[in-house]
Amino acid sequence: MQPVKGYRYSMDPIVLCRQVPPPRPGDRILDIGCGCGIIPVILGYCFPQSRITGIEIQKELAEIASQNAINNNLEQTVSIINHDIKTIDLESAGGPFDLILSNPPYKKSNTGRLNPDSQKAIARHEITMDIQSLAEKADTFLKHKGRLMIIFPSERLTDICKAVQPTSITPEWIRYVYTAPEKPPKRIIFSGRKNITGQHNILAPIHLSSDKMTGIY
Repeated sequence: MQPVKGYRYSMDPIVLCRQVPPPRPGDRILDIGCGCGIIPVILGYCFPQSRITGIEIQKELAEIASQNAINNNLEQTVSIINHDIKTIDLESAGGPFDLILSNPPYKKSNTGRLNPDSQKAIARHEITMDIQSLAEKADTFLKHKGRLMIIFPSERLTDICKAVQPTSITPEWIRYVYTAPEKPPKRIIFSGRKNITGQHNILAPIHLSSDKMTGIY
């Protein structure tokens, strides 16, 4: 379920979920800004032996996410918390976590037209959370060598790198996501690890426009 009007998920969370490496049984996974719960539900089906938490600041979306977990018989695997990620503490969130995922707001707060619908505005613009605060919280909530994965506009890769630079999260790999032939990549998937060393790799790109959606797996 998702709202008829207001925030509705796109392909981004689905593409991001398909890049998640299989966790170990009992691993704790956190989705920051879970919306209607699409990422926790997908991962709950794929990795039923994990403990998955979604945090969502908007009450209506958090309630929908909780209902989606119930409707899909995932109450034992998925839990949803209605809270501001910037103010919740590690214990209340159920951490520390082995993996943190996010499909965060992708427009800077002072750029573009602000959508009059508050759900869409918060989902798209960095109003309640920006990439810097996301990186800082992930650094606090991740276990040693835990992983942070983000899907973000490709033109904002520099912003991701700047955000993690003051933290103990090191870029591990990136993948460009192409949505149309002969056009620049629209999205990028970033994976970083806490307390590791080394340079990041550029993995094979993902092409969503082909019949076989190459690179999606």
